[in-house]
Amino acid sequence: MTDEAAMLAFALKWRHWNGGPDEDIFVAFGITSQEYFHRLRVLLTKHRWNQLEPKTLEQLVRICDERIHTAEVRTIGHRDRSRHVSSEHPLSRLSA
Repeated sequence: MTDEAAMLAFALKWRHWNGGPDEDIFVAFGITSQEYFHRLRVLLTKHRWNQLEPKTLEQLVRICDERIHTAEVRTIGHRDRSRHVSSEHPLSRLSA
């Protein structure tokens, strides 16, 4: 099975549960979930995957978009928190 086929098979398996756990994605593919969903989103736009049912394709694209957005918000939120926490605050030791 090619990497693309494996990514699509994983996406189809986990589509009813918002794409699957981050940990399972990392174990299966060795990449972060954000990278996985970016790659899957590109993969879904390729012509040869147009054989998917339109509803299924739409569902997978929506999941990709939601997971990419969620990961970006988490990343931005972490950076913003470090800007607003003074170096003397106990939470400042958690940033790294």
